[in-house]
Amino acid sequence: MKIQKFNPITWLAALASLICASALSAQVTNLTEDESFFYEDVSPANDVFDPLEAINRYTFQFNDFVYLKVFDPLVAGYTAITPDPVERGASNFFQNLRYPVRLAGNLLQGRLKGAWVETGRFAINSTVGLAGILRPADTMEAFAPIKPEDVGQALASWGIGEGPYLVLPLLGPSNLRDLGGLVGDRAVNPLKEPYSVISHWNWEWQLALTGTELIARSPSMMEQYKSFKGTAIDPYSSMRNGYTQFRRGAVEE
Repeated sequence: MKIQKFNPITWLAALASLICASALSAQVTNLTEDESFFYEDVSPANDVFDPLEAINRYTFQFNDFVYLKVFDPLVAGYTAITPDPVERGASNFFQNLRYPVRLAGNLLQGRLKGAWVETGRFAINSTVGLAGILRPADTMEAFAPIKPEDVGQALASWGIGEGPYLVLPLLGPSNLRDLGGLVGDRAVNPLKEPYSVISHWNWEWQLALTGTELIARSPSMMEQYKSFKGTAIDPYSSMRNGYTQFRRGAVEE
């Protein structure tokens, strides 16, 4: 077996990619394909179970620092040097690769029509759309975009309660049920372990690809996050209420 020499530059690049891959990944999983929770008409959600609020608030502050001081400059650099068509193509490419997650979310809820639409969109965009860089399926009435489904929504459809509200380190807003759903989403995501199709690649390539995916999909989300935080009197409470309302709405649809 060939042993690679330690390369500090490569290691630092991989570490930066790991930070990028972790930061906001919960939002990527649950929100980037539909970021409307930033624009919810948020009202006080007194029924949000938040027994860990003190810890959650500290975690929220830590995440906010990482998002704005580490992640945002990377995204800003990416958008500054990348033409808009390339940005859209990269975002489309990675969103197309998340087809297994959306498919599993539909099938686990018995949404056969949704599974059919997602499969048709994946087939069309992966072929005619050049590996998902383009989205020709959007122009076809039978395969128009539908709201994404995930494993967390499937768990809710099975009657599993949302549990306590959580702010995960680097991963952002969640709850106990969505945390379980996040594990399920990762299991069927072709880019993630343990069933990654790139598992035979070395770890630097895996981290680089994951970091690239996150940066490619996140410019609009970072812009909305900063705008949201700037207008919120209490960003923590607004994020908690907005996220909870958004997820409840997604489950009820």
